[in-house]
Amino acid sequence: MRNPIIRYGIMGAAKIVPRAVAGMRESPHSEVVAIAARSQQKAQKMADHLHIQRAYGSYEQLCQDPTVDVVYIPLWNAGHFNGARLALQHHKNVLLEKPFTLTYAQAKTLFELAKQQHCFLMEAQKAAFLPVTSAVQKQLLTNRAIGDICGVSIQESHPGIEQIPWFHDVTVGGGAFYGSASYALEYLQLVLKTSIIDVQGQISRVAQQADDQAQVNLTLANGVLANVFMTTKSTAVPSKLTFWGTTGELMVPNYWKTDTYFLTVNNKTQKVQIPQQSEFVHEFNHVSTQISAKQEASSVMSPQLTLATMKIIDQLYRNWYPQQFKNI
Repeated sequence: MRNPIIRYGIMGAAKIVPRAVAGMRESPHSEVVAIAARSQQKAQKMADHLHIQRAYGSYEQLCQDPTVDVVYIPLWNAGHFNGARLALQHHKNVLLEKPFTLTYAQAKTLFELAKQQHCFLMEAQKAAFLPVTSAVQKQLLTNRAIGDICGVSIQESHPGIEQIPWFHDVTVGGGAFYGSASYALEYLQLVLKTSIIDVQGQISRVAQQADDQAQVNLTLANGVLANVFMTTKSTAVPSKLTFWGTTGELMVPNYWKTDTYFLTVNNKTQKVQIPQQSEFVHEFNHVSTQISAKQEASSVMSPQLTLATMKIIDQLYRNWYPQQFKNI
């Protein structure tokens, strides 16, 4: 029996929306039917551009639309909690962009509300569903292609993000680590089927502005050590994730959206590519399939994984910015 089509409403008109809509339309189980923004004019402009049926000038109207099965939320970081809560209060399933919330307490509240409302709630994490991610996991854990894993090195450059008006305000989710941390932390836990048991980190910043660089050291439950470096200052840092093993290495460039990895053993490097049209389609396939099956939580991006990750991010930022997070 074929799965029914799941209808998406989009809360917000962020720059990511066109790429997300492309993924929805590539998914055979998904359809985008509505979009909302803070003004009717802004929503209508995006709806016309993307050929979306209905446009709303308020998020409340979107959540009241009976044809919407799930609300996809790519609002600014500080709007994630209130946007998701509004949708859940209207008994809508929710796919919420990262960072999931600003604090661990907010994340916990949302999952509790979703459970009360019997709604599906998942953190958007496209990297978890890429075909290349499954292939990397198989090479590392099943094939043991690089032997025993000794360590992991992750480095990311996101130049230009500082141009976002609120980027330098950590209390609304600004900062290099806030915006991208969940990619690295969750990718490691998913691919290596382990948890993070210890974290130490430091940042660079100007006065009390949000961090423009972050360096974080992780200890995983399987004994592997990992290092994460993120910067918005340099364009020279290649974005890549490298697994180091006793017999070789496996490198994934732009691991959060890629279709490629490089396996090096005995000084010979093999490039493996798994072509894809949209980096979002696999995530939307998963969400639509889970909702069709009446699931209230993802079998991959579980509430437990999101909460564990949010706890780490929350603790680090409270250590880095004790005054700003005193009342948050």
